[in-house]
Amino acid sequence: MFTSMMRRALYADDSTLNLDFTTGVLDSRLTFTRSSTTATYIDSNGYVASASTDVPRFDHDPTTLAPRGLLIEAQATNLLNWSESFATTGGTNNNWGYTDISDVGGKADPANGTTAIELEALNANATLISSAAIGTSAARTFSVWLRRVSGTGNIQYTQNNGTNWTTQAITSTWTRYSFTHTVDHQVGIRIVTSGDAIEMWGAQLEEGGASSYIPTGASQVTRNSDICYLANTDYGFTTTGGTYFVEWERGEYDNPNVAGTSCFPFSTDYASGRWLAIFTSPGGTTTSAGSWSGQVNQNSTAVAGRNRAAVSYAGWNAPTTLTLSANGSSPTSNASMTLGTTPTYLMIGAASSSAPYNGGGLRDILGNRVRRLKYWPFVLPSATLQSITVNTP
Repeated sequence: MFTSMMRRALYADDSTLNLDFTTGVLDSRLTFTRSSTTATYIDSNGYVASASTDVPRFDHDPTTLAPRGLLIEAQATNLLNWSESFATTGGTNNNWGYTDISDVGGKADPANGTTAIELEALNANATLISSAAIGTSAARTFSVWLRRVSGTGNIQYTQNNGTNWTTQAITSTWTRYSFTHTVDHQVGIRIVTSGDAIEMWGAQLEEGGASSYIPTGASQVTRNSDICYLANTDYGFTTTGGTYFVEWERGEYDNPNVAGTSCFPFSTDYASGRWLAIFTSPGGTTTSAGSWSGQVNQNSTAVAGRNRAAVSYAGWNAPTTLTLSANGSSPTSNASMTLGTTPTYLMIGAASSSAPYNGGGLRDILGNRVRRLKYWPFVLPSATLQSITVNTP
């Protein structure tokens, strides 16, 4: 039987902030900006769709079509020209070692258009990319959508002097394949078939890990950072003690690609002692809650896919106790934390380390989707923290 406190937590009673980003509607208290003219996401029909300047992206699972939440990403650039026009003179084929391919265009593509090409009569080792394109100055990721029309084609990748190939089977449904180059050696990506038909669409090469697709034409294109925040005065924040709950996704992109090395589903001001946040490291398994004076860690609690965590603070502007639970784990507390100056803003999917704190000095961008965020202006019991973070589908 639930206690009254647990019941209030589970059913949103007494919470002063209850954001559900899976509804596809942005709460009127939030400010959202992104200066890029185009940014892509998976829409409710499972297609790659484009969002205009300052329009939030509510992403969906391409297979189940289930809503996945608000996509928050750092700035990224597609280093390949003509990302959908593979045979264009001076285009992608000249940038990335595109050889041994018969180009038959006009096929249905993941954006519900007809810019995919069909690769027919392939040689045994049709090259897609070489070291000349991917470079060695920084970690870079190549990605492309492929669909097997007939046969049993594979895509292969190596970054070890052309040897030790890793093989992935190309499926009969559109799938985005990505490969990250991390060492200073010859790189190769190739399709291996015996004259089978493979369709291809949406080539991308970017620094760091994979991000959402950025279409290009005659030149490279940059997608700018997503910025989402609200003022602390707009959701009942109190310095006497409170609790934050957040549900987010990690994996797939999971790359902040901005100053800092962690992925933040939320953060108060990351400066002058204002900081309280929940975060994970890219590809890591530890969930942490941090203050200006340190952090509370829970090892092996972060998982690929959906995550839930909650943190309570016993007070602000003085030494305090932080208590954290992630994915239903037993709560961990630290009574020697310090939360200093009262925060001004609550950042969604990022941290901001310099004034004006609502986007200035962006760092630790989530590079993924925030699903839900809640706040109670009081400390929830440890048992409640554990209960509300149990990670059920």
